[in-house]
This record gives sequence, structure tokens and C-alpha cells, in this order.
Amino acid sequence: MIKQFKIFIILFYVIVSEVYAIENRIIVKVNNNIITSIDIFNEMNNLRFFKKNLNEINDEEIYQIALQSLIRNEIKKNEIIKNFNKIELLDRNYLNNFIERTYKSLNINNLLDFKNYLADNKVDYKKYEQRLIIDILWNQIIFSKFSNKISINENKLKEKILKQKIMTKSFDLSEIIFQIDKINDLNNTYTLIKKDIENIGFESAAIKYSISGSANNGGELGWVNEALLDNILIKELNSIPINAITSPIRISSGFLILKKNNQKEEEKETNLEEELTKFINLEKEKQLKSFSNLYFNKIKNDQKINFP
Repeated sequence: MIKQFKIFIILFYVIVSEVYAIENRIIVKVNNNIITSIDIFNEMNNLRFFKKNLNEINDEEIYQIALQSLIRNEIKKNEIIKNFNKIELLDRNYLNNFIERTYKSLNINNLLDFKNYLADNKVDYKKYEQRLIIDILWNQIIFSKFSNKISINENKLKEKILKQKIMTKSFDLSEIIFQIDKINDLNNTYTLIKKDIENIGFESAAIKYSISGSANNGGELGWVNEALLDNILIKELNSIPINAITSPIRISSGFLILKKNNQKEEEKETNLEEELTKFINLEKEKQLKSFSNLYFNKIKNDQKINFP
């Protein structure tokens, strides 16, 4: 694995007349697919564009993050081709809606202006779109394989909703889900992640270490109602201040670190049926994400990942 994170003093690009000259060489093979230094350079550029906080960390760290991002993507691509034969959406409406929300969040009014904006920042629109398609198809695979294994206890959810009829607490959360080979590695791995959180920020550490799909968003989960959390998670979150992180929490797909970005309590009348529908959807999403993490790590073990 030492080759995986090579010394980067020759970080495959030098500045010549303000233009990067890149030595294109094979860095890693995932089965029969290759990832080259140019692929990594482009991924670094994309990460810097879409995740502005990464501009604050050095090239060596971003290299590692970009490399792992590309490996995850190749593993997903291989599984998609096994299930769909080719990487193509039958219905592009979801993709188009997602892209529209993205460029409107950047105060861009139409797709053409968005494409020009990406081009000005040296981001390949086709590759950006292809990555989104891979994520959509991956989620379809997970849903088809595991939707029948989702278990929802509606009575338990109703009880939680009714208990919170007067005051309801929510947490703004981010996560890192990681795995270890041996339980003795837990403290060392947690210390390493914690150190990177302090040095490069939680979002960058999530992109670097987390096996969860939320890693693409820097581990961001957003606001989560207390009713959707296990008691052990609630206890951990109530024991730490805002902007702090929890100790590693054992979950089915590995170990979880939560960051409490904020919290709030609201007084409101509860429409039981509306709240129940919302909570059921969130619980389904939570379980599917867990299945996704487990399945990804299962198929990853079957891949041939070689560093020439």
C-alpha cells in the first residue's frame, strides 16, 4: 500500500509559462481500467472547483483524496456495467433536475451558461455529467438489491413523533464512516483522522477517509431530527458542544464519527401523518445508505487494485 501514496515531490506537474506540463503515466489499475496522472490532475481540479474548502490544503493531500475518489468511481462503474451492460440512463429527468438545481445554486440561469462556467474553470462538463450518472445508477442498484430488506417500525416512529409534539430537537450533522482491519487499529486510525480534521478540516477529512456516499459532500448530512437517531447517537451528541466531534461509534458498516455543526429546538404542532411520511422516507434513506456502504466494501474486496 506504500505505493498507493507515493512521495509527491514530483507531483506530476510543473509550471511552464503558466501552463501545467503533465507527465501522463499509469498510477493504478482497477481490474482492467487504468487511472493515469492526468486523470488524477483533472480530478484534483474538479475537487478544488466543487469543494472550495480543499483550496486550503496542499497538493499532496488533494492528490490522495483525488486518487481514492477515482478508485471508488471505477469500482462503481465495474458494478454498473455488470448490472446494466453500459453506463446510460433510460430516464434523464432526474439528472437534468439535479444539474438545474446545481447551477441555480451558483446563481447561473441556464445550462449553456453553466457549461461555459465549467469550461472557464477547466472542468469537463461531460465528465461531470458522467459522474452524476454513475451515482444515479449505483443508487438504482442498491435500491433494487436491498429495498425489500428495509425494515420500518411505524409504531416506534409514531411514539417518537408524539413525544416531540411540543418541543423537537434537531442536529445539523456531518459524518465520517471508516473501517479498520483489526480492532487494535481503532485508536490509531481515529487519532489519524482526528489530526487531519484539525489540520485540513472535517470536510476534507471526510472526502479522504469516509466510505459513505456522503463523502462526496464532505460528509454533510444536514439537519437530522432527534427522533431518527439511535439513543447512543443522541447521548453522544448531547455530550459534546457545537463544532465538536464524537468518539468512534460502532455501526454495521464500520465506525462512525459525527460532527455537530449546530442544533436547534423548535416548538410546533405536529401533523402526525405528514411527519410519519417524512420520517419513514428518511429512515429508508438511512438504511439504504448503510446497505450501500456494506455492498461497496464487499465488492471492493473482489476488485483487483494494482499500483504498477
